[in-house]
Amino acid sequence: MTKTRVIVVGAGIAGPVLAIFLKTRGYDPIIYERLPGPGEGGLSFMLQPNGLRVLSLIPEFVEQIQGKSPDKMMHCSSLDGKEDILADFDVSPHSMRERFGFPMIGVRRSEFQKLLIDTAENHGIEIKWGHQAIEFDQSEDAVEVTFANGVKGTASFVVGCDGLHSNTRTALFGKEKAEFTGLAQFGGLSPTPPALRGKLVMLNNYTNGRHMITYPVADDKYSWAITTREAEVKEDWKTQSVEQQDKIRGGPLSAWGFGAGDLIKTGERIVKYGLYDRPELKSWFKGRVVLLGDAAHPTSPHLGQGA
Repeated sequence: MTKTRVIVVGAGIAGPVLAIFLKTRGYDPIIYERLPGPGEGGLSFMLQPNGLRVLSLIPEFVEQIQGKSPDKMMHCSSLDGKEDILADFDVSPHSMRERFGFPMIGVRRSEFQKLLIDTAENHGIEIKWGHQAIEFDQSEDAVEVTFANGVKGTASFVVGCDGLHSNTRTALFGKEKAEFTGLAQFGGLSPTPPALRGKLVMLNNYTNGRHMITYPVADDKYSWAITTREAEVKEDWKTQSVEQQDKIRGGPLSAWGFGAGDLIKTGERIVKYGLYDRPELKSWFKGRVVLLGDAAHPTSPHLGQGA
């Protein structure tokens, strides 16, 4: 019996996870990705218990995740030059497993994506790189997808997992205006600062009009991101120029307390991007094509949970 073919558009995070689930349930998924190969885009994220519960449905996957679990979470204030600890509580793996069944794990996005790609390929899923989906022609029982390089593919269903700037979403529902939130973020990866050595802390630091979140992603690395109000900047996640990075490293935030300033001063590959919201869709599908992840519900960051 012929298995049902499903085209998955996008090999970021949602795409490979979905494809693995489809494969284990008897479907025939194939992934198309516009980029030429796995990239270094993005910095990191904190995998939380609800996400790990889903990922645990992939046999032996969670055990392979490379990252670090914080032991505690701290909220600190550096307002008006005065440093205060606002809250300090236990988020150790033992505590989180007791409460929610799974810990939290800070991971570098590029490493996590590579693990997903390897796992998908080990399940026999083909990934076609360098294929940007641009047209979707639906018939009664199939969808023909045309890619920018002229290649065409046909499947019973298509799932658009192509992220924030989803061509699948645009093809289904037209172009939409992205609204700048008035907020920008910049962040990077840094060696563990002296104030945090020997600790595994997920730290929130607040000062006038700014917030930093930082957490460990390796034995000697912390990832960090600062949210601040400023004039509109592009939504492109590109690494800043050497001059721009030096300006951030030497700026006033380099004096921030609780190790935050040291993270900024030693930041590697600092990126900066604007935060935008998009209109809510009343439906995430049309015919045989459906959206998943940021393609369906792109929002500005919220507690590390997307939408």
